[in-house]
Amino acid sequence: MAASGSAWGSDPAARVTRTLAELLLLVLALSAALGLSACAPAISQKLRDEAGTPVPFQDLLAHPETYQGRVVILGGYILETQNELRGSVLTVLQTPLDLQDKPKARDLSEGRFLITADRFLDPEVYARDGRITVGGRVAGIRELPLGGTTYRYPVIEAQELHLWPKELYPPPPYYPYDPWYPWYPWWPRRPWW
Repeated sequence: MAASGSAWGSDPAARVTRTLAELLLLVLALSAALGLSACAPAISQKLRDEAGTPVPFQDLLAHPETYQGRVVILGGYILETQNELRGSVLTVLQTPLDLQDKPKARDLSEGRFLITADRFLDPEVYARDGRITVGGRVAGIRELPLGGTTYRYPVIEAQELHLWPKELYPPPPYYPYDPWYPWYPWWPRRPWW
């Protein structure tokens, strides 16, 4: 004769309760994992540890030789993507970064810098106005013409690149034209109508 109890328990209500509790625990664990991953910075913790204290961009512009070889994390908006024989060069309008290393608004920019990558970066993917974050070593400075002057661009050799997805804003709400709006019969007539 078979045993009266089973591995799942003999009471069906207890089995349902336990199954619901396990399901709830699983949902909570997945929610916590997704929530934590959504707040994670774009650049790996290893490179962030190597970078240490952030370098003020104005200091990097004024004295790039002081930071030669140092790992920095910068970000901003892509102005131009050029492909050369040895890789790609991105011209970036620098902006401060938030806690996720996401570039903030353009009007907070303190200048421009160059990102060099030893691989091909498609100009259609790394397109103008795309937001980008880079972690890499300061490789020096390049002087290039900008308008009627020469601009000194700090050069960052990319170790990690993060291209942020474009933010799509919903269209404004549509309010159809109501031809009867000012002339409802119960509205008193005004002389200015």
